[in-house]
Amino acid sequence: MSNEIELKFEIEQATIKPISQFFESLMILQHDTYHLENTYYDTPDNYLKSHHSSIRVRGIQTHSQTKQYEITVKSSGHAIAGLHQRLEYNANLPNKTLDLSVLPQDILPKTVDLDSLAKQLQAQFTTNFTRRMWLVAFNQSKIEIALDCGSITIPNGHQIPIQEIELELKTGNSIDLITFALQISQFRIHLFSQSKAARGYRLLKRQSIGKMNTISLDHLQVNSALTKLLKFWQTNEEYALTNHDLIIYQYTLSQVNAHLTKILSSIEGVETKQELKRIFNQWSLQVLSIKNIELFAYSEINNQLKLWLIRLLLTLSDQ
Repeated sequence: MSNEIELKFEIEQATIKPISQFFESLMILQHDTYHLENTYYDTPDNYLKSHHSSIRVRGIQTHSQTKQYEITVKSSGHAIAGLHQRLEYNANLPNKTLDLSVLPQDILPKTVDLDSLAKQLQAQFTTNFTRRMWLVAFNQSKIEIALDCGSITIPNGHQIPIQEIELELKTGNSIDLITFALQISQFRIHLFSQSKAARGYRLLKRQSIGKMNTISLDHLQVNSALTKLLKFWQTNEEYALTNHDLIIYQYTLSQVNAHLTKILSSIEGVETKQELKRIFNQWSLQVLSIKNIELFAYSEINNQLKLWLIRLLLTLSDQ
């Protein structure tokens, strides 16, 4: 079982070529292209989802190798804006047939019996996409970049697109991951909190993205306040993008602006405080004249402020 730490971004079609060229200019340790076919399983009453877990069987096809299969179990973990941290376990399979016997007994919730679970599991949805992968050396770390393009499909044929970038920390430290993400914020990308599994379940259940109407914070409890504020911001930004709701977006950013002003004024002894305040002040000026949700959500300054706040949270957690 490994602890997966990654940043996820939505990406516009027009950004794919220039950002790929940027990745090609880095110190590349490994580069490949895969086609991935994934089937996600759950019980009819969604036992796994309700216990914040997922099981998928993945088929991996490269140009140079025969198709390989693996089973993956993930915990939903937690996401702060687009930073995802969760536990993951992988095991090889001889073919695409679901087989829980290759999993350790303690990989799933303690209340579950693997034999009983295996009899109830049914395919829920699939994700099929092409992945361009770059493993790069950056500062003291190794970071895997995945550019995924494809779709999520449910049994009745309905589907939604996949067009995203994932940055996963393979070795090193999480600050390097944030620093690298700040470099690619020059491109039109958008931090994204929803996993492929979460989007698949939402499509399957015909559920729309929710929003948060209010937020109450203790500004002196910086870790808790920042975590809650980033969740509020990210949730409502994704809601506004999906529903083209400029009013909720303007309201959300005005709340973020007001709360961040108080939070940042209470921070002491943080080396990067001045740079963070400079970014925040620049962001605050642009918030006053927002007329286009997508233009601002995908902007460099919007991504930079979120990433600096995530960096601050990681720094405070290490103190």
